[in-house]
Amino acid sequence: MTTNTQRLIETLLQWPNLDDDQLARQSGIQPRQQVNQICRRLEGLGTLHRKRGPEGKIVNILIAGNAR
Repeated sequence: MTTNTQRLIETLLQWPNLDDDQLARQSGIQPRQQVNQICRRLEGLGTLHRKRGPEGKIVNILIAGNAR
């Protein structure tokens, strides 16, 4: 069984640099707040980096070598 964390990482591998709303839609993870919680945890673990994107929303960027 795939966890939401695994689904989130797999989604970012296929569609990089998504914001939390886009990531929730592409991964099918609901509610969207769960995506935010997972991304914040993964940032703390050094798996991804979160920064403000061109549209002003926070985008999630996987860090090479730490995604799996």
